[in-house]
Amino acid sequence: MKNTAIITVVLAILAAGVIGLMMLFGFIEAERAGPILMKTVGAFLIIGVCVAAIGALMPAKKDSQD
Repeated sequence: MKNTAIITVVLAILAAGVIGLMMLFGFIEAERAGPILMKTVGAFLIIGVCVAAIGALMPAKKDSQD
């Protein structure tokens, strides 16, 4: 669960950096950068929540000792 949260936050930060660079170098306008950033971060959050839910529903692995 902790790893999922860390990966989701890292991906959201990378997406913000990429969109910020695209805005800085003039590939997209500032008016369009906000909604694109929100949709991208929202998508990563939804995926992160789904992964956490699936991980919680899956049975824990039991190590067998021989």
